[in-house]
Amino acid sequence: MRLFQGDIQTTDGPLPSVKYFWKAAAKTDVFTTIAQQANPRENFNTVVALLVPDPVHDLEWRTLLLFLELYNFLLRVTDDEDFLPRETDITARQSQATKRIRNSGLALSELQLLVSFLKNLAFPLYYNLPDIMHLVPASGHLDSMIGVGSSRGNARETKDAPPSFAGIIGMDVLGLRDVVSSAMRALYERDSRRRFLPKGFWLMTANFDMAMFISAVVLEEIRNVEMAEDEGEEDDEDEEEDRQRRTANHTERFRSTMGPKLEVLRNMPFAIPFEVRVQIFRQFVHLDQTKRRGGNVDPDRWRIAILSGEEGPHGPGDQRRQYLGRHAATVGRGRVFDDAYDQFYSLGEGLKEPIQITFVDQFEQPEAGIDGGGVTKEFLISATNDAFSPERNDNRIYFVSNNQNLLYPNPSIFDDVAAEMRSYGIVEGSVEWRATMNDIIKRYEFVGRIVGKCMYEGILIDISFASFFLLKWASSGQSTTTDYRANLNDLRDLDPELYKGLMDLKNYPGDVADLSLDFSIADSVRDASGHRRNIIRPLRKDGANIPVTNKDRPLYISYVANHRLVAQQYRQTKAFLRGLGTIINPSWLSMFNQSELQRLIGGDSSEIDIEDLRRNTTYSGLYAIGDDGKEHPTIVHFWEVMRSLKDSERRDVLKYVTSTPRAPLLGFTQLKPPFSIRDGGTDQERLPSTSTCVNLLKLPVYKTAETLKAKLLYAVQSGAGFDLS
Repeated sequence: MRLFQGDIQTTDGPLPSVKYFWKAAAKTDVFTTIAQQANPRENFNTVVALLVPDPVHDLEWRTLLLFLELYNFLLRVTDDEDFLPRETDITARQSQATKRIRNSGLALSELQLLVSFLKNLAFPLYYNLPDIMHLVPASGHLDSMIGVGSSRGNARETKDAPPSFAGIIGMDVLGLRDVVSSAMRALYERDSRRRFLPKGFWLMTANFDMAMFISAVVLEEIRNVEMAEDEGEEDDEDEEEDRQRRTANHTERFRSTMGPKLEVLRNMPFAIPFEVRVQIFRQFVHLDQTKRRGGNVDPDRWRIAILSGEEGPHGPGDQRRQYLGRHAATVGRGRVFDDAYDQFYSLGEGLKEPIQITFVDQFEQPEAGIDGGGVTKEFLISATNDAFSPERNDNRIYFVSNNQNLLYPNPSIFDDVAAEMRSYGIVEGSVEWRATMNDIIKRYEFVGRIVGKCMYEGILIDISFASFFLLKWASSGQSTTTDYRANLNDLRDLDPELYKGLMDLKNYPGDVADLSLDFSIADSVRDASGHRRNIIRPLRKDGANIPVTNKDRPLYISYVANHRLVAQQYRQTKAFLRGLGTIINPSWLSMFNQSELQRLIGGDSSEIDIEDLRRNTTYSGLYAIGDDGKEHPTIVHFWEVMRSLKDSERRDVLKYVTSTPRAPLLGFTQLKPPFSIRDGGTDQERLPSTSTCVNLLKLPVYKTAETLKAKLLYAVQSGAGFDLS
């Protein structure tokens, strides 16, 4: 902080320390060589050569590391408005801290150069780490590297020296990688949130043969899973002291066994095109399904294998039927999530297996329906809609939305339930109190599993999450310690008014003490009567008695952001991610940023490709295509109408049939079950109807395209015509 706040005198006048060290770092041979490197193999050799101890390069590395540490600090305290300020911004009404932040920032051309350097350096530190660790020996003490006091050096001293590279005590290659990765990811997250770099700037496709990349990554994943299983079996057999020893050596073993392409995917996913990563994700899921189901990915074949004793428990038939029974549930309309929670929570990871659902009506009578994956899809969509609904039967709101209708965990749910229990006379800390609170945590965990099950089965859901919440998903699976950190920019997604207030505070040019702020915050909770009220909570120990001053204003802002974005939602988010991680390996999630994760959950927001949809549509009944290969005249009219519609209307039709207005990321060939059309009678006044559970459109045999268009749009816009038949 002290170094950041200082200026350094130059021949051109004083410069903020960040800018001074940037100019010094950008002129070094290390920086210019790596930033301009294009050939992957040469890049590896170049980085190794620059990491080997050398008096000149050692000094350059120190300059670079000092700049990166300072710049990482600057990124943490810089909001999006100050990162690349517009020339038209009014600078008169700014605090000294804001002026320093803006004066310390880099221009766009400088940012492009810095990102090139960070990418080219980080890539071999992930992809070639074992080779680099082998080729770059740990340096000795600093004084021996620069020829001072070398007479004191001896074998024991060298052996016991702290890990280092380039003569920098305490900084090894992994430490360098962490510093570089922190700056690189912070810049990538900012570019993902508000783009400032050209499209495709982060890609490093020249480093791979993309045709072979997917299969190579899958092989690495298979090897990784097998090694994890072997280690788990050893853990079961080890004594406690052996387990502790193995834990101490785990990091070193992880480095040497993790596949290089997996390392890049999990820590530099932006180097690979998004569409390729989606294919890899689906391959990982298919690999897991095949392994868990003994090759019987098809649900019916899996169930037959269980009953025959080929898979699952190998005991008596009753035991095998009981096992299948745990994967079946009866759920009622209006209580889908609660019924599923009661019957499926105990399954845990077993929710990955095929499930059987029977819907019952208000009289507990089973609904008529067909499956083929359809009822399962209908159940998962209904369960998620129920879980995220603000109008639930138990009056508990598990998720709330921001002003853009993007969802995140309800930050006040534990306070609200506590007030409710107090109104019933339930004593805090009692068995009933703890059971109720634990039930809430388990329900968040189950919501995570249900969302994970949708992703696992390739079922799109029409639910959108807040970016800061999705960032926590992405950070949950990275192999380095880069957990989500709250920042002022993400607060804009949560509470725009609070964000504006903190921005005004940050830019306040006067004495902050005049505003009479302290290190406490007001949380809105529900009291025993059901009304909302505010309770005051400290942001730090004895915070209500600590005034906010100009000096600690940034600390206050960071505490408020952390409280709102992390602390208030910590238990809810942790439980949700634990459930999600039960179904979807967290490392798979780390392959995507927040906007990409949303597309993975809900589909592609680009324009609907009618020709792709047509190629992947199946027909039945009168519309089945015969030996002549010609489409029925009504089907010809249908595709004429679809081509004539605006994209928003096409999305309405798609949602009417599939319950989701977006296409799968890899095209309609991935839609499960496939989009299908069958005849729905010959009455020209009848409306089309749908079975969204099987993505089926029941289309009457209309004689003209005009009639078809009018009836289709009316049905879509009125929501008429759904049935489960």
